[in-house]
Amino acid sequence: MINNEEEMLTAAGLRLVSVGVQWDTVKVERHLGVRAIELLEEPGAVAVDPTRPEPMLYFLVPAGSAAHWDVPETDVLGSNSYVVLPPDHRDAPPGPYWLIPQQHGLTAAAALRRALEAAK
Repeated sequence: MINNEEEMLTAAGLRLVSVGVQWDTVKVERHLGVRAIELLEEPGAVAVDPTRPEPMLYFLVPAGSAAHWDVPETDVLGSNSYVVLPPDHRDAPPGPYWLIPQQHGLTAAAALRRALEAAK
């Protein structure tokens, strides 16, 4: 899913990845994101950044599909943005990890929107 030309490896195996080419991310606080995952029929890949006071989830959605996103308590990262993604095998802290592995593909933005709105 990630193009090698768009990523830079860090010493810890984390990847700084350009967003907005193949996919965008919807950033959500963990408590809201976990409730939304429970409502999604087919959630795609979700990365966790556990370093903030409230851990954040990053849902990968098709590029441009959340362009006019206006869901409270969420942020969309698209073109000209970067995210730090964990190594493919990391599924627990310390550091960023995959809550739902990258192999699950992308989450449909419309389905994620409905799930987030219902989860509030």
